[in-house]
Amino acid sequence: MDEKGNRGMIRWLLLVLMLAGCSAAPTAETGPVVLNLSVDNSSPQRTSVSRGQQVEITVTSTKDAEVHVHGFDVLATASAGKPASLKFVADRTGTFEVEAHPDTLLAQLVVR
Repeated sequence: MDEKGNRGMIRWLLLVLMLAGCSAAPTAETGPVVLNLSVDNSSPQRTSVSRGQQVEITVTSTKDAEVHVHGFDVLATASAGKPASLKFVADRTGTFEVEAHPDTLLAQLVVR
């Protein structure tokens, strides 16, 4: 192969590698995001995380409360002396509410 052909092949390989990098799924570059929330002393907070990042949420309560994150398949029950623990990967983008039912908004999780 002549010099011109070698350059063309190198350009083609670089293009393929660049496109492969653009289509790769995002990965978390930092450790997990840890949220400690309380049903009894709740003032909703807004927390941002990167798509693909691990999220760990602990919720305390003096009464039984079902805790879940809208948009993710995670659910736990908090009660006096037994906190709820939810762990998941934030694998989709958007704004998701963390709630303790029946009616307490604990946080909004913004995944970018």
